[in-house]
Amino acid sequence: MNLKFPPILAFLGINKVMLNYALLFLVLLFKCFSVNAQKIYYTHQDKTLQEIKASSIDWEPYTETIYNGIDNGVYWFKIELELSKPRVLSIPESHISKAQLFYENSEIKKESDTRYVTFILESQSAAEKKYYLKVDCLLEGKIPLEIKDYSSFYKNEMKDYMIIGLYIGIVLCIILFNLFSYITLKNTTYLHYIFMVIGMSINAFYKDGMTALLFGIEGFNETHETTFTSILVISSIFFSTSYLSLNNYLLKLRRVGIVVAIFSILSNIIYQVTLNFTAFITTDILYLLVLDIFWFSGVLLWKKSPDARFFAIAYGIPLLFAHDYYISSHIGIYVFNLPLHFYKVGSVFEMIVFTYAIMYQSKRLAEENEVIREKLLEYTDKLDKQNSDFNRTSTTTEELIEKHGFTIREIEILKKVADKLTNKEIANSLFISENTVKFHIRNILQKLEVKNRKEASSKYHNFNNPK
Repeated sequence: MNLKFPPILAFLGINKVMLNYALLFLVLLFKCFSVNAQKIYYTHQDKTLQEIKASSIDWEPYTETIYNGIDNGVYWFKIELELSKPRVLSIPESHISKAQLFYENSEIKKESDTRYVTFILESQSAAEKKYYLKVDCLLEGKIPLEIKDYSSFYKNEMKDYMIIGLYIGIVLCIILFNLFSYITLKNTTYLHYIFMVIGMSINAFYKDGMTALLFGIEGFNETHETTFTSILVISSIFFSTSYLSLNNYLLKLRRVGIVVAIFSILSNIIYQVTLNFTAFITTDILYLLVLDIFWFSGVLLWKKSPDARFFAIAYGIPLLFAHDYYISSHIGIYVFNLPLHFYKVGSVFEMIVFTYAIMYQSKRLAEENEVIREKLLEYTDKLDKQNSDFNRTSTTTEELIEKHGFTIREIEILKKVADKLTNKEIANSLFISENTVKFHIRNILQKLEVKNRKEASSKYHNFNNPK
């Protein structure tokens, strides 16, 4: 049977050769997808491999990351794959270390020296293979699965390492700059911020799986995060207190934050001893509450200081991401579900803004100190002048009394004559009569051996300003 070539295709300029090539491309594309076809199902039951295989399980299709929060424990996955080339199965979650992969009745060994739990699926025949994966969630029930071909997986790993390296490089530059500023300016706020930056970067380092890569996944992933986070919390208390001068403002709020921090440390100790999931969630909630309290102090001081405005904005952005990243997954509330890169971008933004803000604060304080120093010098000069005038006046008074036989009343009147006051003004200021003033002035002229008031005034000024 011969198929008639559609006229519309001829009208569009598509001939039979072009159509055959297009069909061949579609067939190859279909084969490519069929080779890499995968079906994944899961169930939340704590059973053995034999029980999972033997019993009738109501498997649910796995289409996206499991996000069940407090509904943790054992999850089983049934993975059906056609393998024409090696592939990699990974669980990119720092809270998961206990996972086992089975093919038929044999366990496939986990890869060592990896950031997350990783298995290599060796290429086999084109027939579909069935794997069973057991994941034991000691913490929150959050399980992301990734199955990639070997080359794609390691390309992504190299890209992630480059991003991690860039982040660490920026952090080191921020730390060195603040350390140099501390040595130069002797401002302890720089030192407090260095420890806060270290706390933020260690947390990101852990979430990136780098601590597991360095120290091994087993026995490390689920236990040390809360201890790392405590560094950030404690350092943020010192930094916030120093930067916002909380010893002078909002002292009661600061004390509340410190009390909550103490409870969070106690909760972390309980978690480290018991590995209880409730203690873990409680610790993280208390940590975030401490950070919230000190961020709120910046909001309350917003109108009083530009430092508070810098603080509220820079501190608030990574804190928002932290709430979504930590609490949402812990309790199974799907909010943003942002990747870790957003937390890093937020923390880098905070580091840059705070470094500038501390520099701005130091410059402003230096300018204020310079103004105060100038005022102190001006005030000191004024005091010195007053003391000098007083000393000169005292000397003049002594000389007038000892050499010229002046009385205190005559000295008072002579000063007023020197200030060019009239007899009436002198009389009113001293509450005496004008005749009394005239009497004293006559005696003053005689004692100074001068003829008139002008000469007496000139002679008095010469006493105070000798050449």
